[in-house]
Amino acid sequence: MISFIRMILRGEFLALNHSENNRVMKPIKISGIIIGMTLIIGGLLLPVRPTLANTPNKQQQAVSTKENDLQKLYEQGVNKIVLGDYQGAISDLGRVIVLNPEYVEAYCNRGMAHIGLGNPEKAIADFNLALQISPDHADAYNRRGVTLAQQGNLNQALADFDQAISFDSNFADAYYNRGKARTELGNYQGAMSDYNLAIKLDPNLAEAYGNRGFIHAHWGNSQKALKDLQQAAKLFLDAGNIAGYQQTLLYIQMIK
Repeated sequence: MISFIRMILRGEFLALNHSENNRVMKPIKISGIIIGMTLIIGGLLLPVRPTLANTPNKQQQAVSTKENDLQKLYEQGVNKIVLGDYQGAISDLGRVIVLNPEYVEAYCNRGMAHIGLGNPEKAIADFNLALQISPDHADAYNRRGVTLAQQGNLNQALADFDQAISFDSNFADAYYNRGKARTELGNYQGAMSDYNLAIKLDPNLAEAYGNRGFIHAHWGNSQKALKDLQQAAKLFLDAGNIAGYQQTLLYIQMIK
């Protein structure tokens, strides 16, 4: 199974800030979680390979070997991102791109490595290159959108999430990310709709339950808020995300 890096606006919830006259919502950063990135091992389709005859000739064998070597180098680069070796990942994925300048996922994941090193502009440049090669690449739009949102360019990020969803209507991460951006912009109704869709597509997306819960709290629906936050806490715990679990418990206490 080929690995890839999943990217959503995670690690930041909206929490209730109590004042004498009202309750307002402000971003709360969860310690120990990389804001905007979550590294998950998942599946990605293999590059298209030429159809081989039952007895491949030497030229076909050479092509297959070259592609396998390229794929191993790509996997090596992705694994280095997971391990936090971002500079090593950039080096490996750069070699992949030299060998195959149209390897879209190499650009996308090199962009992730640039984010890991705190270079969002270089990341955006890589996502732009990926989209030049594949203008309908939903994940490249999603990743660029997350990066733009982290820079505070929420309206540009929304446009990218819209594009991601237009090319993949089942993209749970893009719905969640658009909901997060809409929440930050105060469009709670739109955000609620997006969180609902994200949860429908990915029932294990703890952050979507958490942020939906805070919108319920903002609207004064404490019972619905607690139900969502309790589900978020359970999912965090099931996933071994202790920081997210503990922080969510604190939010539950704030609402009770």
